[in-house]
Amino acid sequence: MATMRESVLSYLDGCREEMLRLWETIVRLETPSADAAAVSRLASHLDTYCDALGMETEKFQPQHAGLCLAARTPSASLPPVLLLGHLDTVHPAGSFPGGPWRVEGDQVYGPGVHDCKGGLVIALYVIRALLHAGYDRRQLRLVLLSDEETAHTLSQRQTVDFLQRHALGCGAAFTVESGLPGGEIITARKGGGILPLRVQGIASHAGTAPEKGASAVLEAAKKIVAIHALSDPAHVTYNCGIIHGGTSANVVPDRCEVSVAIRFRTNQDHRQAMDALHEICGRVETPGTVCTLGPLVGFPAMEELDKTAALAKLYQDASEALGLGRPGTAYSAGCSDSAYTTSMGIPTLCAAGVPGEGQHSPHEHADLASLLPQAKRLASAILSLPDDF
Repeated sequence: MATMRESVLSYLDGCREEMLRLWETIVRLETPSADAAAVSRLASHLDTYCDALGMETEKFQPQHAGLCLAARTPSASLPPVLLLGHLDTVHPAGSFPGGPWRVEGDQVYGPGVHDCKGGLVIALYVIRALLHAGYDRRQLRLVLLSDEETAHTLSQRQTVDFLQRHALGCGAAFTVESGLPGGEIITARKGGGILPLRVQGIASHAGTAPEKGASAVLEAAKKIVAIHALSDPAHVTYNCGIIHGGTSANVVPDRCEVSVAIRFRTNQDHRQAMDALHEICGRVETPGTVCTLGPLVGFPAMEELDKTAALAKLYQDASEALGLGRPGTAYSAGCSDSAYTTSMGIPTLCAAGVPGEGQHSPHEHADLASLLPQAKRLASAILSLPDDF
């Protein structure tokens, strides 16, 4: 194994300039989630790349979103390893000052440079290096989704189904999402999302016949106060961030809609939070009003599993053996597709991409020199996986 490890690391050393060029190429291919054609162009570009590596590939065209891509090496006796990422970004094309790729000192700026196109390069070159060294203990699977940044709403969650179909049977997963500035690996994340609360009332003239009306805004206000009172930072937090209601100050409002955002530490917290919201929604404090809750749009929680700590230690040991230090572990309030692999019982490490900051802003940037070390960490961790994963 030491000989194979040396071969993999040496191969990656020789690919540094190629990796940087691919990183620049795919960042310049701007891929806002809603631009299905742009996302599909990137999927097709990387499909050609995977095909050149001899991988079996599958493209999937969901409704209203760009292509997704899955690729795999030949089957092996041990459970496969999944490398997971996404193709889409949040920025409208042309929105970055100075263009989509700008190097300043040791940082590179651009849409998706950190979240998570640097990670896509890492995943591709780790697979390439392992194949070059003759690695065949496990099948390597790559899944790249097209609407992660919209919580898979564009595809109406068809892309989640695609992910879970290709993740089935995997022994471990590494998500090449944006890395943390300190290099920590994420072992758990909050889940969260947004759901609409709608109140229907009865319209009436506010001056001549207020008693004939039922104020949807008044009822919504009472529910907002009750919802915010539920917040508990140790478990679930709630935020009513957008309110629309009424038609005129002279009319008792017959409708009001509130956008309710929730964040939860565990999926059990999520179930209890929804029960609490439905209880508040079913309680009528303003006679004549009716309240309904829409579905939650978001992500489940990424929870630690029995083997998560062992997988994290394996990654840390691999990094330390490379002389790259011992990265810590972190818990994140942000959501990611890692939640879907852990929900299948697959131990997962997230944030294995390039360290940086500013994702989802015009100042998104990543550490230019981090690409190669992060690839080496990931490749070495895969080589270190014991048979019982």
